[in-house]
Amino acid sequence: MEHQEASTQASTATTEHPFGKPPENLPRASAVPNSRVTDRAGIRIETIDLAKKSDRAKFLDMVYDVYRDDPNFITPLRMERMKFLDTAHNAALKSLDIKPMLAYRGDRIVGRITAHIDRAYNEYQGVKAGWFGFFECIDDRQVAHALLDEAVKWVTQQGATEVIGPFNFTTNHQVGLLAENFSRPAMIEMTYNPSYYEALITSYGFGKAKDLYAWWIDVSKGLEDPKIARFHRISEKVKKRLGVTIRGADMSKFEEEVALIFDLYNGSWEKNWGFVPVSREEFATIAKDLKQIIVPSLVLIVEDKGKPVGFSVTLPNVNEVMPRNGKLFPFGWYKLLTGMKKVTSARLFTLGILPSHRKRGLESLLCIETALRSKELGIPGGEIGWTLEDNDLINRACESMGARLDRRYRLYGLTLGSR
Repeated sequence: MEHQEASTQASTATTEHPFGKPPENLPRASAVPNSRVTDRAGIRIETIDLAKKSDRAKFLDMVYDVYRDDPNFITPLRMERMKFLDTAHNAALKSLDIKPMLAYRGDRIVGRITAHIDRAYNEYQGVKAGWFGFFECIDDRQVAHALLDEAVKWVTQQGATEVIGPFNFTTNHQVGLLAENFSRPAMIEMTYNPSYYEALITSYGFGKAKDLYAWWIDVSKGLEDPKIARFHRISEKVKKRLGVTIRGADMSKFEEEVALIFDLYNGSWEKNWGFVPVSREEFATIAKDLKQIIVPSLVLIVEDKGKPVGFSVTLPNVNEVMPRNGKLFPFGWYKLLTGMKKVTSARLFTLGILPSHRKRGLESLLCIETALRSKELGIPGGEIGWTLEDNDLINRACESMGARLDRRYRLYGLTLGSR
């Protein structure tokens, strides 16, 4: 659920792919560049079982060596990640065939990766895609290339004609490699990585598949900002002309609201590149996990004569107050909950408009309403994203509101075999 560009048509996209074109002209895996390291002496790749708690723990704990001296890395909540990676119980993983791997040099774990096939995605999109994700590695091409090589070989054996990543595991989760602006920690539910990762991946032979944009917007001046004031005037005219209304979420009817937004979410996205419909069970799980940090007035629903036709969800950036070691016990819960009042940024997490109501200005209506409500809550700024690089309309809208392109997240790909 990591992007909100689905509801707006990109001018550069074709009629066949109106909301983002699939990657084209990816390098071939068989074309081995001189920079690819094929010598595996001293490196052992081990496949693990994510259904085993001990294997999940090893998979997660290897990041400490990578990020030990990085002040901008926030360790993901361990209990949440242990639960998410549990293939025996996570509904989000039911349609995935996953090969999780660890790289060893001697007895030391020096890297990790997953390779996976998303059966639901391939059926929905009519493709034969393979993916890699959860890539973490010391700054060593030999290690990185051994991991990538195993991932590429495995998805090829499963019949994939292309491999793209990092995806952890789908666009309903965390995707993309941070490729620009490492000066601050990641926003909530966004990725973070060392700057050297790009060189590790491209030196294997991967090429750019798609960039994802994260926009930063300062809303501290509210309607005193000319750009925000202009958008507000336009949005008021849109509301009057169309007769639509906007409301916040009713937390006393939480399950009903989740069911409503579930229908809007899947109904808004159709055949966007990278999208696969989320199951009702998975959506309910995501909502339950986010419930404790949701700000009801920042979960917006657009209604046309009482009928829901669009939505947006903006989350407070709890990464600002997250325990840096990723552990909520014994005092992490207290720090997190008491720190919520001190959060100074938020992220527009997802947004969608039903096809029947697109291109009427409702996207801008949700964005400006979010900006003004955030200011009222004492949140002076935040992130809009991610958006696809080739969605010109939504990207221009961000710029028009005064947002600036702040970060790029990159996906990399390879063509496998012959098409």
